[in-house]
Amino acid sequence: MDPSQIAFLKFILEGYDHLATLTVHDASQGILQISFFPTEEEVIKEILKDFEISYQISSYHQNLKSQ
Repeated sequence: MDPSQIAFLKFILEGYDHLATLTVHDASQGILQISFFPTEEEVIKEILKDFEISYQISSYHQNLKSQ
């Protein structure tokens, strides 16, 4: 993504009732990681579409067991 838009995207994602968190891996190249709950995936996709961002969604599930 255009590095000049990273702060605005972060503002949208975190300000929208804490929809997601954004981690910047390389600002100069616009490489980001967006963490969100699976139930929010469609909303995230719509936001990324509005920003015209190309993306790849990877799923990470961690099962937590009570001890």
